[in-house]
Amino acid sequence: MGQTAMMPFVVMMMLMLAMQMAATSIASEKEEKTLETLLTLPVSRLNILIGKLAGSVLVALLGTVSYVVGFTIYMGSITSAVPVSGGEIDLSSLGIGMTPLGYVALGATMFMAILSSLALAISVAVFAEDVRGAQALLGYLFIPLFIPAIVLSMVDVSELPAPAAIALYAIPYSHVMEAVKDLPLGDYTSTIIALAYLSAFTLATLYVAAKIFSTEKILTARLRVGRRRRRAEEVE
Repeated sequence: MGQTAMMPFVVMMMLMLAMQMAATSIASEKEEKTLETLLTLPVSRLNILIGKLAGSVLVALLGTVSYVVGFTIYMGSITSAVPVSGGEIDLSSLGIGMTPLGYVALGATMFMAILSSLALAISVAVFAEDVRGAQALLGYLFIPLFIPAIVLSMVDVSELPAPAAIALYAIPYSHVMEAVKDLPLGDYTSTIIALAYLSAFTLATLYVAAKIFSTEKILTARLRVGRRRRRAEEVE
């Protein structure tokens, strides 16, 4: 019950922090006018994108490793034995618990989710004028994280109407949150399908990010969020 309620929010927070880190990296360079200097260097823009993604992924992977280690300790504390009135029940004998294959599948799913979220954040941050604007734009990307985290923490997908379940599974990040609940029960089929879907989504986001970096939109793109409100605040 604790895993069902809390783990979707843990995944949500990890992805949000990764996206904020990547978006801030781009937005701060645009705000400080150092991005123009970076683009004049004899390095291809694709390599710049790869470098930014690699740096962000490295930091995010440290968070993922910490998460997996914490998840291992957490699962070990509840699956070793559950005290009941008649003694103790070994949950591993009931097929409840994580296997080495489960940890590999969980790590791969988390990696794809982090990589796609970083590519999305970088693509969106290109359209911001400054860090504040990037944070405002990220608010729209956080919605697909909030919805599955809240829903999956309260209900099982099988209890939802078919249209609601399809809409929920259409959100890529709902699959990684569902994998956290499925893998301890040995449901590898659903996780493999989710991993394939996340991999396709990750490739699509990386393609979009590469296309943006290959054009001058990385310098000229502007999307002002809450422009009137900020002007009113400045006047005040």
